[in-house]
Amino acid sequence: MKRINIPLVLLATSVTMGIMTTGCNRDFLEKPKGNDVTVDTVFHTQRQAQYAVADMYAWCVPTGFVQNNSADSREDVLTDQVHLLLPGANWVAGNLNYQFYVAGGMGPNYSIDRGPVTQRGSTGTTAFSSWYRSVRRANLVLKNIDKVSDAPDEWKSDVKGQAIFCRAMAHYSAFRLYGGIPIVSDVLLGDGNVAIPRASIQSLVDTLVTWCDQAAALLPPTRPTTDYGRITSLAALALKARVLLYAASPLYNTPENMKSAISGARFGDARDSVLAYPAYNKERWKRAADAAKAVIDNANASGVYLYNTGKPTTTVRTDNYAGLGDYEAVSNNVMGTTGTYGNPEMILVNTRHMNDPNRYGWADWGRYNSSKVRMSEWGAKNNVPVEFLQQYEKRDGTKWTATPTGTDFKAYFEGLNLDPRAYQSIAYAGQWWNNGRQFLAYYKASGATDGAYAKGLLVDDTNAGDGMGSAVECTKFVARVDNNNDGHFVWPVFRLAEFYLAYAEAMNEYAGPSAEAFNAMNLIRQRAGMPNKDASMLPDQPAFRVAIQNERSVELAFEDHRYNDLHRWLTAHVVLNTNLRGFAVTASSNGVTPRPSNPFLKWELVSYGARTFPTKYYYVPFPYSEISMRYLGGKDWDGQNPGY
Repeated sequence: MKRINIPLVLLATSVTMGIMTTGCNRDFLEKPKGNDVTVDTVFHTQRQAQYAVADMYAWCVPTGFVQNNSADSREDVLTDQVHLLLPGANWVAGNLNYQFYVAGGMGPNYSIDRGPVTQRGSTGTTAFSSWYRSVRRANLVLKNIDKVSDAPDEWKSDVKGQAIFCRAMAHYSAFRLYGGIPIVSDVLLGDGNVAIPRASIQSLVDTLVTWCDQAAALLPPTRPTTDYGRITSLAALALKARVLLYAASPLYNTPENMKSAISGARFGDARDSVLAYPAYNKERWKRAADAAKAVIDNANASGVYLYNTGKPTTTVRTDNYAGLGDYEAVSNNVMGTTGTYGNPEMILVNTRHMNDPNRYGWADWGRYNSSKVRMSEWGAKNNVPVEFLQQYEKRDGTKWTATPTGTDFKAYFEGLNLDPRAYQSIAYAGQWWNNGRQFLAYYKASGATDGAYAKGLLVDDTNAGDGMGSAVECTKFVARVDNNNDGHFVWPVFRLAEFYLAYAEAMNEYAGPSAEAFNAMNLIRQRAGMPNKDASMLPDQPAFRVAIQNERSVELAFEDHRYNDLHRWLTAHVVLNTNLRGFAVTASSNGVTPRPSNPFLKWELVSYGARTFPTKYYYVPFPYSEISMRYLGGKDWDGQNPGY
């Protein structure tokens, strides 16, 4: 696999500087004392200023990779994409307060907010203020970069664009959880008398869009390979498009016929301005469509394009780069038969994990807590429920319903002939994984009269919560090829496929299914090896809506989109108030003698347990520590979201 250099600015993820590490004992409004000399020192030379820029990236650019913390997990566990079995695995997603969340018990001090990636391990009591520590870092760079004495103006202008983007990204990261939040556009003096209440959705969205436009005007369209992972003008356009898509969606832009569904997460008075727009406006969808189209139209100038070599499927029983299907190559961030590093579909990536000093140690960004198969035995099984598996169509474009029992799971699951993206994102019992792992032993022990097989290596019935022999787990971003090489992965903050799907969704919501909407959706399906959809199949807006939401769910699966999408579509209370189920397998000889070394796998559908999603969950609660200061709501309201 060919590699390109990762820039120092992205690798210096921990900077020991007084200005950057001084904490806020009260809240984000307080300015650390006595740092004027440090500011002048840090921003005196370009070399020194690079450390401040690196620290800003570390705090502001998100990643979905599990960090070096035993209580960290994929965000997908909050959705129907991944289910951790309780009580055995309740420690795995402690940072998300998973065991409370799935039972309907999320509260102000037990929320799902983990804060910026630098703060993973934070609880709901401290995470919110950490977003504003991220904002502070961006504002410090923006305010002080002109002090650098030995840097050209072009470099300073570029850094300003990066800082404006990072400020917008940090605000967006909190907005997607809480709704309206305080807008902080300067390094606050923090004299103890400043109070910034939550902004309305209207004001916040307009501000984020303005910042994205400003950043795009200052940033270059491309970067040299030595600056892989640096923000570009296309990344700024991508953030703008995502914000506008969310803003146009029913959670914030609520149609009259959906208001009853969200009534439990509304106040019914003027306070609702921090939760949604006052009234539905179809033009917001047009604005979202235009923004997504701008990303598509400017992609070529940034050297970004949909990766489609005409190889939709991964070659079976191969574990090299040449065998990868195009979709798996994208998630592996490689291209070509030799695994050239850096897939052209990526708009912005996070490479933070590559400088993790513990990446070969405990819980290294996913080796233990993102799958069992990566480490072969011990680890947290990231079970994929049947309800989500059924989102994947069969290869001919038809839907399917899981058969409840059977005697040969491997033959059954492969015989479903699902969308190739399914087989490139998951592992399943009996699968040939690679030359090292080979047959995946996700099975319970058999009885003495059925082959007397011991339980498989990938079943753990002690402390990882998998005594039932769950048969399917998520393995996106889990090393399989090139001797289990983790080194090529990056977190896709933005990739181009997202914006084709956003364009199709927004166009349909604005004017119903059109040729442009079908074309955008079908380009993604064609790369996956799936048949086109047309007007005879999807004759109206509701039918296209179902199709594009399904397409988005499978194309962007396990990339931290599902939580946001279920919320903004106002479907989370339907999808997540349910009993999720999974395939469970038991070893069997199926009467064959002598017994095969790799057993047959009897399967059954089993319940993973009930999920509870109260309507108030559409917005995350602010921690008591922030509410008690009463700055979020102003004079007559503490600022807390409804229901908490």
